[in-house]
Amino acid sequence: MLITISQIVFAISIIGILVIVLRKVPVILRYPRHPFEETSLLERVKTKINSSNFFHEIFIHRTEKILRRIKIIVLKFDNFLARIVDRLRDRLKRRKEEEQENNDFNSPS
Repeated sequence: MLITISQIVFAISIIGILVIVLRKVPVILRYPRHPFEETSLLERVKTKINSSNFFHEIFIHRTEKILRRIKIIVLKFDNFLARIVDRLRDRLKRRKEEEQENNDFNSPS
């Protein structure tokens, strides 16, 4: 029973892949065989970034602000966790002292 279900699912998957491929083949065949431009997309983006002041003035400035805010949030969270750890240490220390006092009081002299 389980094998037949897995075979049916496998067959449906293969049929789905074939439908997608057969629908996309005509679209792919319509693309031109030669590249649109000689320069790559990465080279065009690099020249735009280097030539525009937008990237240097706005993007970097905003990124710096965001990183500074993230740093402040992380430091505040670190301080919060340090305070929690200190409180837990103090509680543990007090409990040990109380247990030691109780043991000293209950022990026979």
